[in-house]
Amino acid sequence: MKQGMLITLAVVLFAAGSLLAQSRSATDPNNQPLARGGGAPAASATLPPSTAQQQMVEQNMKALHFDFDRAELRAEDRSILQSDAQWLKDHPDMIITIAGDADERGDIVYNLVLSDQRAANVKDALVALGVPADQIVHAVGWGKLYPVCTESDESCWSQNRRAHFDAW
Repeated sequence: MKQGMLITLAVVLFAAGSLLAQSRSATDPNNQPLARGGGAPAASATLPPSTAQQQMVEQNMKALHFDFDRAELRAEDRSILQSDAQWLKDHPDMIITIAGDADERGDIVYNLVLSDQRAANVKDALVALGVPADQIVHAVGWGKLYPVCTESDESCWSQNRRAHFDAW
């Protein structure tokens, strides 16, 4: 009973921290909302991305996948990452988020931490490849909450161990 309550508390605290980080990352040092392109404060809150913007990200940026129980980028995903970075540099007005995911194995807290490390590693790698840090609003892990495949086998689990992108 106590372990279940501790896990629930950890998930709630993680979610609250993620929301706080998201809200702070969309403001300048004076706590003013930023325009979609970054830099100057906007007159009103940031608008959600258009359907066209989301489609552009989905069509041009490919998800990166991870080995079991690992957050390090795989060698075979480096070319995907370089292509993603180049596309972002070619589209400086496109603001993105990075979501890390995990497969169904492992407990909730472990998978949240692992998927958060995956998202952070992808963000760090994109910045190292020349993508401006302010073009990435946030990178957060969602654990096993949003699987793309629901079968319980390795071919499915490997699809769920990923970091993917969304327009902001």
